[in-house]
Parts: sequence; C-alpha cells; structure tokens
Amino acid sequence: MADLTTTNTSEKPQFEGTHIDDVKIDSYDSYGLVKSRYDELSIPRTLWVFKRVVLVSLAVYTGYVCEGFELGAGGSVVANAGFIKQFGTDHGAGVRALDPTWLSTWSALLNVGQIVTFTHISWFADRYGRKTSFYLAWLWLVVGCIFLNTAKTPSVWALAKLCNGAGIGVLQITCQVYVMEICPNRIRGGMVTFQAVWSNIGGIVCSVMMQQLNQKHPDNYLLAMRILWVPIGLMIIFWIFVPESPWYHARRANKEAAMKAMRQLYGGVEGYDFEEEYGIIEKTIEHERFVLEEAPKYIHIFKGLNLKRTLTVMILAVSQQLAGLAIISTYSTYFFSLAGLKDPFLGTVILSCCNLLAVLMWSLSTDKLGRRIIINSCQTLVCVILFIVGGLYWTGATHGNAAAGTALSKPAPSHSSPTQSWVSQPEIELTFHSYATPPMLLALSLKTGFVYGAFSIPICILMWLYLPETKGRSAAEIDELYERKIPAWRWTKTVTAAEEQMHVVVQVKGGVKEARHRNNAEIQA
Repeated sequence: MADLTTTNTSEKPQFEGTHIDDVKIDSYDSYGLVKSRYDELSIPRTLWVFKRVVLVSLAVYTGYVCEGFELGAGGSVVANAGFIKQFGTDHGAGVRALDPTWLSTWSALLNVGQIVTFTHISWFADRYGRKTSFYLAWLWLVVGCIFLNTAKTPSVWALAKLCNGAGIGVLQITCQVYVMEICPNRIRGGMVTFQAVWSNIGGIVCSVMMQQLNQKHPDNYLLAMRILWVPIGLMIIFWIFVPESPWYHARRANKEAAMKAMRQLYGGVEGYDFEEEYGIIEKTIEHERFVLEEAPKYIHIFKGLNLKRTLTVMILAVSQQLAGLAIISTYSTYFFSLAGLKDPFLGTVILSCCNLLAVLMWSLSTDKLGRRIIINSCQTLVCVILFIVGGLYWTGATHGNAAAGTALSKPAPSHSSPTQSWVSQPEIELTFHSYATPPMLLALSLKTGFVYGAFSIPICILMWLYLPETKGRSAAEIDELYERKIPAWRWTKTVTAAEEQMHVVVQVKGGVKEARHRNNAEIQA
C-alpha cells in the first residue's frame, strides 16, 4: 500500500497505483494533506463560502487608503500655492519656490522609512504576530500625520515623510502576508491584489481634493492633510476585530490559539474540518523546516532553490521602477504639467480613476486567468507605451499641442499593470524616485520614456522566462514545483503530488460538497 503520509518530504510522494480501499481516514494525520479540498470549489462559490475571510481581508487593507493618499499627496501638494508659501524660499522679486534639495529629501525619506521597517518587520511579525504589526503600522502613521498637520518647516515635513514611509513599509509586508495566509488558494490572488484598490481610492480622494483646493483654497494645503485622519481612524477600528493569523500560532506550535483563530475566520463555513485544515498548515511548516534543517536566516534567501525565488521577486521589483512608475505616479502632476495640460491636477485624477479600473479588472481576473499571462502581457504593453510617450515629445505635447498632451493621460494608466501590486524594493525606489527621475524629467522632458523603455525590454524578457504561474497553488505545491525544477512556463500544466494526494482523499472521504451533505444527513438522523 502506498504511504500517504508526507512527514519525510525529501522525495516526491508517489501516489500512482494507490488503492482507495487501502486508505485509512480515521484522522487527518493518516493521510497528511498539504492541499485543501476546498480548492475544488469554483471562484464564485469560494467567495461566498468564505465571505467572512473576504470581509476580514478588506478590513485589513483599509490601511492602504493612507498609502494611496500619501503617495498622491507627495506629487500634488508641492504644486499648491499655500504649500510653496509655507515651505518655499525667496528667489528675488517676491517670488517663492521650493528648494529642489528639500523636494528630493522628502521623496527620499518616504523610501528611507520603508527601508527602516523592511530591515526588521519580518522578525517583528514572526516574533510578536501579524496583528501586533498592524498596530505598529498604525502608530507610525499617527505620528506621521501629526507632523504633517503641524509642520512649519521643511525639516519637520521631512520627519513626517520618514514616519509615514515606515508605516507604509509595515503595511506592504505584513498585510499581504496576512491575507495570503488566511485566504483559500482559489481566491488568494484576487484578495492579495485588492490592496491596490484601496490604495487607488486613497489616491483618487487625494487628487480630487488637491484639484479643488487649488481652485477654491489655493493657500490652504492643510485641509487635505486633515482628511488623512479618517482612514487612520477606520484602520484601528477594523483592526481591533481582526484575528491573528493561524499560521503565526502554528509556527509557534500553539495549536489551541491557532484553532481559535481558525474558528473566528472559518467558523461560519458549513462542514469545515478544522483538524484537517490545521493539518495542512502543520504539514507545510514541517516541510519548510525539513528543507532548511536549521532556524531561518536572511542568508537562506540567497541559497539553493530560494535564490531563484529571490531573483524572481527582484525582477518584479525592478520592473516597477523601470516601467516609469516614478514619472507616472510619484511625479504625476509635474509630468502632466510638462505635457502641457492646462489642468495637470485633472490629469492626475483621470490617471487615478483609470488605475482603479485597471486594478479592479486585475483583482477580478487574476484567479480566473492567472498571474503570469496578465503580468507579462501588461509588462510587454508598458514597454511599447514608454516609447510612445517618448515619441509624443515631437508632436508638440510640451509646446501647446493640447491633443498630444491629452493623449499622455491615455497610455499612462497602463503603468498600473499587475506588476505594481508586488511588494516593491525601496532601495531601488530611492534611486529612481528621488535622484534619477527629477533631473531626467527636467533635462529630457517626455523623452524620459525612451530611457525607461530601453531598460524595460530586457526585464520583460526575463519575466517571460522566470515568472511562474501560482494561480490556485498551495504553499506546499509551490515548494514542490521549485524543488522539481519545473520551468516557469510549464507550471500551469504540471500535476503536483499534492494534487494527486488531494484527489485520492477526495475519492475516499468525499469532496467538501459531499461532506457537507453527509453532515446534514447525520444531523437530521
């Protein structure tokens, strides 16, 4: 009889020829599932069955409204007359302007704040929990918001940027990890990318407010900063009721706490087998520890198969910066003013709305169509668009050609492609956002698109070669596919041992639908 227990995972389990009648199912340990039977449900059905998890995920992502607002404000508030009056310096003849050194410093410190948290937040979240990390993010954002609303000098404004960057850094790491841990595999991709929806909503609110302020209250930039208290208040209200991740407790061998968290998250799911699902978490963690053979260290991400994963993530991070994210997002208002738009703030609003539409389409389609084809196709499109943006320089977009200038607001939204949903690397952002992009925009104007386009082409090729399809895959399956060294373009059609194992157990124990019907019959009896 084939052994279905996967405690020793040094070799791929073999399930071919397994006789269903020989399988024992008296406890979850007897077959050691590493892929949930709920993965057989359709996406709409999964969303309905796990609606409590969906609501929890949306509550966790409220913090990204602050991220969108902060990133939008950074590129818009610098054009506000009141802001220039407060933080600018005299340049003779009664003209005040912002010091370019401070402009670069403010943008840089936002990324420096992210770097500060990126260096320790993983350790903090593993030691004290994901929920405690949420509170840490909230604390950083509260301090930053206080400085934003009270700053009278450029140095205090810089301190606000540093604190907000630290808070955003915590959000970018912790929120996505938490949602990936609690969401079923069938809807994990859509829920993880939904953070970009909240971020774009924050960006739209910021852009609309800055547009109205520049028309009605050109000397009062603080009105926009005070609105930031609203999402910060909602964050703490929602996060109080968010349970800790069961994975956090399972990694600390605290089964009782993990089961309690699972009941809070999945208690409303009819026929949910908590022992079986906890066993999946436990077996996956056992496999990770077996592969490492020692306590996890940072050096492990550069060893063996982990190196390939690290390089894949780095390619995704670099693609964001080389795709012109800085000129379209961080310096959007300045970019549109260079393009000759009469109202550059309106261009930013249009861009934010188009971004929101693109992100919604991505969130709704990622679990249906997959990640690889959408991300790589959009990255290819971005390469083309960057050259189009550069070419518009010779159409007179910067010299009063309104039609050409308006055309820039059409390709720009494509920069909200799915590549932007991945966690970015702040070290790369620090260089491109703060020091490379402003001088390029000043010297090359729209021709900056050629620079980004030239760098984006090789990155696009690497993405087609190395970005795998993770749609519907459990953590154990992803480990297995990397260990078997399956090429990225073959992941979709490859059947994993975890899938084979789940299919055997489904035939023996029944799928979740059959199990639910059987439980109902037992209750009625």
